[in-house]
Amino acid sequence: MSDKRPPGTLGLDLRSDGSRRCGLCGDYRKMTKAHVPPQKAGNRDEVVSAPLRVHDNKRSYGRALKGGMWFRGLCGECNSLAGARYDSAYADFAHRLLTYVRVRRHLHLPAPDPAPPVRLAPGRVARSVLMGMFATTPHLRQMFPGLANDLRDERPHITMPDGAVLRMALYSSPRTRLASMYSGLRVIGQRQYYLMFSEVYFRPLAWVLTPNDSRGREDLGSSPLDMWAVADEWLQYGDDATSIDLRDLCRRGVPTVHRHPLHQGADEWVEAFDSSTMAVLEGQIPR
Repeated sequence: MSDKRPPGTLGLDLRSDGSRRCGLCGDYRKMTKAHVPPQKAGNRDEVVSAPLRVHDNKRSYGRALKGGMWFRGLCGECNSLAGARYDSAYADFAHRLLTYVRVRRHLHLPAPDPAPPVRLAPGRVARSVLMGMFATTPHLRQMFPGLANDLRDERPHITMPDGAVLRMALYSSPRTRLASMYSGLRVIGQRQYYLMFSEVYFRPLAWVLTPNDSRGREDLGSSPLDMWAVADEWLQYGDDATSIDLRDLCRRGVPTVHRHPLHQGADEWVEAFDSSTMAVLEGQIPR
């Protein structure tokens, strides 16, 4: 499949139509639009998105499109599986959080401690997130084939593979972002690093699949993800667990982030990525 973007543009082209290997099952098939997060969670219609590009050492955006945040990263069968089994649970969780946030602001309630008092189906939510991440980051199948197979085979209890951890935070910004396989190092001010395999920023939630081994990174400083809640154990919950209190899942708390870490003091960060595994899509939720 030819790449019709400007010559020298870096990053994967995951929005073009055609056939390639599905990010989840690995079969060579025609790809379909995988909305991440699900359309039912508000990711549709007036949400505008555009691919981030780097050409001749300059950052720019491709053509902006309405219709949400999506990549053609899953075949129709895998995309339908996520939609039929898990996406409604994710949408329900997101809507409950948005309702809670609106009520808290209206009544001037204190910040939630340790987390918002909302209920969710944790196993279904985590599966929806991860299947979306395999759509945005096809290279994940090569890195974690067991996880891909467990999700595809609908295993009732899944263990996160060694080498990865799924983190989440509340996210308040209307700015949206999908990205895969890159890293950042803060070289001005507080020493920090940001490493991830895949990320989803879409109000009211942000998710990052990141390496779980920090050995050898002590000289890089801390990571802004260290304070995020860990959702690995959510995969141990089956489809029958549909009403678990978030406070019981995140006893150490869930932080609220107001922007992507690299958007805060962007000139202070140096970013690194491999154009064969990296893709970035940014957008906006209408106010």
